Amino acid sequence: MPLMEDYITPENLEQLKAQARMQAMQAARVQVPPPGRVVYVRRNLTVAELIVVFLISCGLVLGVQGTWHLANNLPRIEVKWSK
Repeated sequence: MPLMEDYITPENLEQLKAQARMQAMQAARVQVPPPGRVVYVRRNLTVAELIVVFLISCGLVLGVQGTWHLANNLPRIEVKWSK
């Protein structure tokens, strides 16, 4: 014969709900990691990074100048068809 404690009564149900709520809140507190700090460090550029920046800037300048030169010389270009 089961004991009286094995049955769920309305009073027991409220107590079990409160206990489950407390356990859930404690578990949620444990699972949340503390926010980490982000540290930014200033450093000088390496030689390789300086070379890459220099090459990219030279390429951009030469590309713009070449495009400008070609665009200005287009009216002077003649196309002759020979038959």
